Amino acid sequence: MKNIKLFVLLVSLYVSLSAEHLVEYDYELDAYYSNASIFIDLDPTHEITDASNYSELDIYTDLLLNTFSPNIMLFEASVHPVGIAGLYFRQNHEDIYDEARIEEMNVVKVLTAGYEEPYSLSFFIGRMMVFKNAKNNRVGKNRAYMGYLVTIGDYTIKDNQAHYDKWVNVEFKLKGTREKENSDLDWSFRVGAKIHDNPNFADTIFIGARRSSINYDRGVWSLSYNNAFSTLFAVSADTFELTDAEIILEKKWPIKSSRKVSFGLGLGYLYNSGQKYRGELRDEGINNHQLIFRPNLKF
Repeated sequence: MKNIKLFVLLVSLYVSLSAEHLVEYDYELDAYYSNASIFIDLDPTHEITDASNYSELDIYTDLLLNTFSPNIMLFEASVHPVGIAGLYFRQNHEDIYDEARIEEMNVVKVLTAGYEEPYSLSFFIGRMMVFKNAKNNRVGKNRAYMGYLVTIGDYTIKDNQAHYDKWVNVEFKLKGTREKENSDLDWSFRVGAKIHDNPNFADTIFIGARRSSINYDRGVWSLSYNNAFSTLFAVSADTFELTDAEIILEKKWPIKSSRKVSFGLGLGYLYNSGQKYRGELRDEGINNHQLIFRPNLKF
């Protein structure tokens, strides 16, 4: 009976918010990170800022100055298809997995390294602005946020094996996507902490940054525009010793004939100091140095 009442309450809330146009939806399909999101407008009396004419610096400044005046609440469900594929491959084709090596490198780990959760649920509250399409005022993925993010999950991946672990990630984050007719820009800067229920994983404090830029009018070998980088550094919450460090550099090649399609090739390095794992996970062995290889097609 309680579950029925809760369901009726949620449906009523949804209908009420939808009727007042306070709810929006968005989704993204990608081999590395796919998600579906629900946005709830917390300040319906004021229109969300259209930052179409803002510079990148203006965007960061405006969001920072209004951090403590949230106008949006977001719920997101996400999956990491490549991470899940690595789990499936090792569980169902372990013989092939063990033989998929080049010297000491396991090819599957090279392609899937860096993705530690198969899926997650997130809650965000903070400030948002949008970048409207000049032709039809459509927003889509063209949004920028700054605020507080809580993410939860119940499995953590190590060496393409999932371990039951109720974890929570708390962070302060600046994130955005800006798609123009001839260019795309994505960015993410964050600082936070990750807390594990499984004692074999160390709680960590981290800082990370990612930025990707594509310009379809520039030459395919342009280094200033068609590239991306991603970095992440984490330390143990107990000892402040470095647990892991990751850096990825990516070159992007825009395909002018099809417009809004590009091929990217990322090459990176992941260092694991050994402080990230404890108990039986540490005893089973740790790869201190891991190559990362990430081909990607954006459309």
